Amino acid sequence: MIFTNFREIDGAGRIVISKDIRNHLNIKAGDMLHIEADNDCITIKKAEEKCIFCNSSENLKCLKGKFICSNCINALNN
Repeated sequence: MIFTNFREIDGAGRIVISKDIRNHLNIKAGDMLHIEADNDCITIKKAEEKCIFCNSSENLKCLKGKFICSNCINALNN
């Protein structure tokens, strides 16, 4: 199913993602989004929540937009 919306950018540079799109993609407040710009196209996707080192999806922490699991954090600290 394709959803299409037209939105105005506010004075702070923000746009609102409609509730129907957020519900369809299961996006909740606080979720990370991946925003990519290429020429005249902007793509917004729900961030893939997997550890950048081992691809685990458990016990994740987000650091500067990247997900790292607790096991890899511990390994980096040792």
